[in-house]
Amino acid sequence: MKVLLGATAAVMLMAAPALAQTPPAALPAQCNFTAAPAIPDGATATNTAMQNAREALEAWRATRQTELTVCNSAAQALQAQAQAAAAAHNAAATDTDATINRFVAENTEYNARGNTGRRERGSSLTRPDH
Repeated sequence: MKVLLGATAAVMLMAAPALAQTPPAALPAQCNFTAAPAIPDGATATNTAMQNAREALEAWRATRQTELTVCNSAAQALQAQAQAAAAAHNAAATDTDATINRFVAENTEYNARGNTGRRERGSSLTRPDH
């Protein structure tokens, strides 16, 4: 049993760097934002250029507020999904631990019975007394 647990731990340690190198997930489509409008240089801009920039900025700001609201809703949905996944993971981990502990208890009870009725390890071909 100790060998099995050690082998499992070794596999997990070897897999950890691979998991750390997983590229980040793509952003949801709801979190693509409109680019900001060009802002003229105040030192050289004309009155018309500044007025046009102000109007473009006001329109962009309204669009951006809508985009932020939609992205926030998507983020909240993803957080709920992540929490559900974490809860499922935790339940499975608890079940795994309980199953392993049950086996350890039964194996301990089995070993406590002694060698009655147990086969020796190896086949008759590998044992030196045959």
